[in-house]
Amino acid sequence: MKFERMNQVDISPDMTVTELLASMKNGGFTCRKVSLATDLLEQMILDDRCTVFLGLAGALIPGGMRNILRIMIEKNMVDCIVTTGANLSHDLLESSGGSHYHGSERLNDEKLKEMEMSRIFSTLIPYDSFIKFETMIQKALKTIPNEKMSSQQFFYELGRHVNDSKSIVRTAFLKKIPIFSPSFADSMLGVQTWLFSQTTPLFIDVLKDHTEFSKLVYETDRMGALFLGGGVPKHFIMNGSQLNNGLTYAIQITMDRPEHGGVSGASVKEAISWGKVALKAKWIDIMADCTLVLPLMISGVLSRLTE
Repeated sequence: MKFERMNQVDISPDMTVTELLASMKNGGFTCRKVSLATDLLEQMILDDRCTVFLGLAGALIPGGMRNILRIMIEKNMVDCIVTTGANLSHDLLESSGGSHYHGSERLNDEKLKEMEMSRIFSTLIPYDSFIKFETMIQKALKTIPNEKMSSQQFFYELGRHVNDSKSIVRTAFLKKIPIFSPSFADSMLGVQTWLFSQTTPLFIDVLKDHTEFSKLVYETDRMGALFLGGGVPKHFIMNGSQLNNGLTYAIQITMDRPEHGGVSGASVKEAISWGKVALKAKWIDIMADCTLVLPLMISGVLSRLTE
């Protein structure tokens, strides 16, 4: 067994992101993993026989990742998205004219309630932003066809009527990138959709998601996945991968731990035992905050793809 001699990370005032990532490969621990994951993501994207799946969990939009995710869709870096309803809710909240604000986890939450501000760690959302969101959604839902549809079809129809070029939902619609959200009922958007359905027929069949997702899986030669957090999006993609001999490429960025047995903290390696990751797959686990790692990785890949 041979080992590569470790060097030290070097930096300079005029370094590009590509040069910084290359230098980070000389480091150890998470520093090196981020550099290697950037290389793996680029390889995954450039593999013409690979369909790239993006799993989105956690509060990525309140964490400021909206524009990065939109760019990934716009630049053809992903082929399919599986996400929580919360991420789509916050995307559409911005599209409605609502806003997220900088705050602090140290603020007094009782005082914030008096000020009609909701807190997501250090990000704040005023109550009137939710009102704008609800008004826009109720209006948009009136345009949705009165027929049984999957969550993917639902978000395609919704994207048709979102008038915001910065929106993830709108950009995915224009690029014909499917968005699946099998658990979107557990979100602000899910609640608004349920309220609308009390007076107007609206049929969303999440089991139909499996039919459409499995068709996509069967039609690809290889599967690759970038998991930002875990939860339902990760599990949904992993389950589908079993229909195609497991993932050929996998990158997971999470802050969760594996000891409690939850899927959000389970290592990619563990999924090999389930047949969800191929035996000879290329994979990397990164224990880190997505809002720290994702901008660096996508900036690095984007700079290479545009060279």
